[in-house]
Amino acid sequence: MSKNSKNIHSATDPAKCREMEQKYGWKLVEVRPNKDKILKVDCVFEGEQTTFEDNRYDN
Repeated sequence: MSKNSKNIHSATDPAKCREMEQKYGWKLVEVRPNKDKILKVDCVFEGEQTTFEDNRYDN
């Protein structure tokens, strides 16, 4: 894992970024506003990019 790796997920507000930090044990580095009307912020965490993609069916 690169020292400068970023794991970015969008959320509706900064509180949701903090919830993800607690739930997944990720270190929140920054919350950035974006232009999306629903997922209004990008939560930037330390580490490699992760996904919430559903892999149950090997699709």
